[in-house]
Amino acid sequence: MPLKTHQEELPSINLTSMIDVLFLLIIFFMVGTRFSENDTSIEINLPKVANGGAMMPAPNGKVVALKADGTVLLDGKVVSIAQLEQLLSQATRNYPDLKIEFAGDGDCSYQSINSVLAAVQRSGGTNLHLLTANYQMPNSTRR
Repeated sequence: MPLKTHQEELPSINLTSMIDVLFLLIIFFMVGTRFSENDTSIEINLPKVANGGAMMPAPNGKVVALKADGTVLLDGKVVSIAQLEQLLSQATRNYPDLKIEFAGDGDCSYQSINSVLAAVQRSGGTNLHLLTANYQMPNSTRR
């Protein structure tokens, strides 16, 4: 019986040619690519901005108070209805969503409250908050 004295060689992959091809591809892409191109040759229509808006955040808001005797206060300063409308229109022109808080005395007449709220509306104020005091009825029980 014949004995095998030599061992069979396992097939191996020759990577030399594959590495050469890889380097050739890298050189091809490096030479074929333009690294800097003038962007002005691209024709696109850029969007236009109509109003950039305010660069600063909106202020905390304005407080309009109405006393029982009909005195109108804007941030603690006494103003007339015409001055109130003018000052609020200037403020809402710069900040359209300006928070306006209205605090009316409980003993005010309906007419004076209505005239102040109409002035706020004419000034362009849309973010109006009515301030009220927390009140719990006496002898009330919660269920």
